Amino acid sequence: MTREAALEDLYKGLATMGRRSRGVGDDLHPRLSLVAYTLLTEIYLTPGVRAADLCTHFGLDKSTLSRQLEQLISAGLLRREGERPGRRGNTLALTPAGEQHLATAAQAIRSRLAEWLSDWKDQDIATFAELVARFNVSRNQT
Repeated sequence: MTREAALEDLYKGLATMGRRSRGVGDDLHPRLSLVAYTLLTEIYLTPGVRAADLCTHFGLDKSTLSRQLEQLISAGLLRREGERPGRRGNTLALTPAGEQHLATAAQAIRSRLAEWLSDWKDQDIATFAELVARFNVSRNQT
């Protein structure tokens, strides 16, 4: 297979994975988008993050991010905290309900993955996980 053909197959595969991910997000909470879950996860993994940091990280404009954050705050999953000295803007943190919701969602996604990959060998799953991690690292270097 040529590199171009492999990249085309990869493109199609990633598009399919994206659609499946959105479907899982819809199942987890009917009012929250996959973007909302992505934001919750990033806020959880990055203590002290501000909205401006998220805009930069995800390449979103302020109004788009603001709507998503307000949705999470209204759902009781996110709160704004005080400003950190020397930095503009409030930091964001998950509420206890947000942490529980994210943990429940993560477990549901793991269960779904286990279903989807039930006929895969353990080594194949490990290899896939390793390749995804490698892909994510290479993406962060650009």
